[in-house]
Amino acid sequence: MRGSELEGKEVIEINTGERLGVIRKSELLVNTTSGMVEALVLIKYGWGGKEKESHTIPWRQIHKISDELIIFEKKAID
Repeated sequence: MRGSELEGKEVIEINTGERLGVIRKSELLVNTTSGMVEALVLIKYGWGGKEKESHTIPWRQIHKISDELIIFEKKAID
C-alpha cells in the first residue's frame, strides 16, 4: 500500500468509536534502518491552511485498513 492510498479514509478508534476525521493529508514515519512504517501521523488543518492539530498513531495499533476506514486501538502507555 502506498501512503497516497490512505487519503479519503476515515480514522476511528475501535473501543470508543471516536472519529479522528478523514485523511486529507498524512505522513508515514518510516524507520530508515529497517524500512518499516512505525506510525501514521494524521494532520488536521484549520482555516487558512494552518495546522490545527495532529495525531500520531503507532502502526502496531492499527487493526484494519479497508477501502473506507482505518480502525485502530489506542493503548495506554506502559
